[in-house]
Amino acid sequence: MIKLLLKVPTGIFSILLTAVVLYLCLAPQPVKSPGFFSFPGADKVVHGIMFFALTAVYLFDYRKMKHLRPISGAVTVMIGIAAILLGGAIEVVQELMALGRSMDPLDWLADACGVVCAVAAVPWLLGKMLAKSTDTKNC
Repeated sequence: MIKLLLKVPTGIFSILLTAVVLYLCLAPQPVKSPGFFSFPGADKVVHGIMFFALTAVYLFDYRKMKHLRPISGAVTVMIGIAAILLGGAIEVVQELMALGRSMDPLDWLADACGVVCAVAAVPWLLGKMLAKSTDTKNC
């Protein structure tokens, strides 16, 4: 799986997932039926998952850009801060658009929780996945 992901041009995943998140957060009604996410606070869970995935993809693409070398802690934190600021900007834009969406500080908090979880876990997970991928190349 990781070999396939490494063949995709750097930045493609970041661009695509950013576009999907922007659409889901800014479209007046991006999902018609809530389906299995119809419990109280479900939107906060979705925000956390979206921003975990977004941060994970940013970290993955950055590491690919650096020829798979590990990312420093400072860069990891800066990517996390950028993702948190994106979440805040989305909330402000929702309020300004007047398309039936409104700013919710708890959405931004959920975004930040997803980012923090990604910053804490993804660099380690990427290291394990990439190490495993290079181990199989040498066999």
